[in-house]
Amino acid sequence: MLRVECLKKVEDLNAISAQWEQLLGQSLTNSYSLSWPWLRHWLAVYLSKNTLLCLIVYDEDRIVGIAPLWVKKVRQAGIASLRILRFIGSEEVCGDHLDLIIHQKNFEAICRAIWEHLHGPLKKEWDIWEYDFVPSDSKVLHTLNELSERDVRCLGMSINGYTICPYATLPETWEQYQATIGTKQRGNLKTSTNLMMQAGQLEFKICESIADLPRFMASHIDLHNKSWHDRGQSGSFASRNFTEFHRRFSEELLQQGRLLLCNLELNGIPVGSFYGFEYKKVLHYYLLGVNREAVPKASIGRVLLAKSIEAAIQRGCREFDMLRGFEEYKYYWTDLERRELLITFSNRTVGALVYSLRQFTKRFLKNFAAVLFGSRMITLKRWLGRGVKS
Repeated sequence: MLRVECLKKVEDLNAISAQWEQLLGQSLTNSYSLSWPWLRHWLAVYLSKNTLLCLIVYDEDRIVGIAPLWVKKVRQAGIASLRILRFIGSEEVCGDHLDLIIHQKNFEAICRAIWEHLHGPLKKEWDIWEYDFVPSDSKVLHTLNELSERDVRCLGMSINGYTICPYATLPETWEQYQATIGTKQRGNLKTSTNLMMQAGQLEFKICESIADLPRFMASHIDLHNKSWHDRGQSGSFASRNFTEFHRRFSEELLQQGRLLLCNLELNGIPVGSFYGFEYKKVLHYYLLGVNREAVPKASIGRVLLAKSIEAAIQRGCREFDMLRGFEEYKYYWTDLERRELLITFSNRTVGALVYSLRQFTKRFLKNFAAVLFGSRMITLKRWLGRGVKS
């Protein structure tokens, strides 16, 4: 018989970390963003005074299911607070491939046990559940959807959007991979590489020691910030919490041999930096930064990504995961992609009802404006944007 416990203290999660990792290896979704190292550092940096609400499902003494959740409280319309269930490891660190951690065997019963606990003993603890960045083919999602349709305690499930995660399968050699990317891409890569080599001595250096990590990370932050400043934006590392999280996480990755933090140097000066990490033979491309002014006619990012993919192949990785975002340059390297959904489950509470009404009103006004103004909506948006800036 299944039983469910709700853990609200980080030390209680630390106590089951070994079992957590064991279950993850047997679960329907095994992702870096559900691994204990990622979540442990997230809890240390981001949880703060927020409420932990982690459900553990036991089959006798064996853990067979985990709902890694926390509660974020926000004010809505000055009327009522909204208590949002979210995945641990979410927020600005952008964890992808999220889901409940459910053993492959008897997964439907495990999902039902979690659902019943959320709508039974914990029904007064939350208003909406932002079940975001979940694979579109998730068996857990399918089960939860069926439960929401049959359960009057749930106001409903809504799909709010999706994100795309391009990825490339990796062969055994760089030469084999090059043959898959097309003549034009190979030509552009060769041209950019030659332009950089003509500008000086080109070197690709990988961080391999704890002593070198601060220097490599400082170069990465500087180049990442510069890339975004050139676009008029601040960049991810403007957040102290984001910087602290990755300082902690990258150190553990390096100690485990899973970090790929590297610089593309021109005459000894970093002009590009790649930050990624390995999990289960998949190299996850997390962030990149370049100094485009170093060689204006060359695509430094293209050369840096090529070197990074080659390094992933040399490590024995079988996939290069570019994570969320369907930027055009990612499709220079692959035509494969995964879709992940942004979903909300609404509890039968006042807070959830206010939220639902606000969402309905927003959609109504948006559609009403589109019908009323038609093609003039773009002009109106631009006019309103100028008005706000002035």
